[in-house]
Amino acid sequence: MHEMGIVQSIMDILEEQARIHNAGKVVRVNLEFGVLTAVLPDAIRFAFEVLSKGTVAEEADINITIIPLKRKCMDCNEEHTTLEYQPYCPSCSSAALQILEGRDEMRIASLEVDDRP
Repeated sequence: MHEMGIVQSIMDILEEQARIHNAGKVVRVNLEFGVLTAVLPDAIRFAFEVLSKGTVAEEADINITIIPLKRKCMDCNEEHTTLEYQPYCPSCSSAALQILEGRDEMRIASLEVDDRP
């Protein structure tokens, strides 16, 4: 489960940001993952629940957004968005596709903190 390693990195960032901003608690975390990262939202939630125990993020709400795959066909110039990988353009069947979004995004989009201890 690579989600455990991903969430450990997220926890490190949350702890650091809480310390930098003198926050007593992380209340909400909004995460974004590209669909091709193959991250499972339920596994992220489970790992977050386990790894946040005893930290500033314990009991924080976690919101996960999966960024769809957005591609541009280099032959017909059409752009398409999908949640599933398709190797060919649905408009002209070309395999000359440029991925614009949804490949490797893994980010903390935002977090909400409470400055009370």
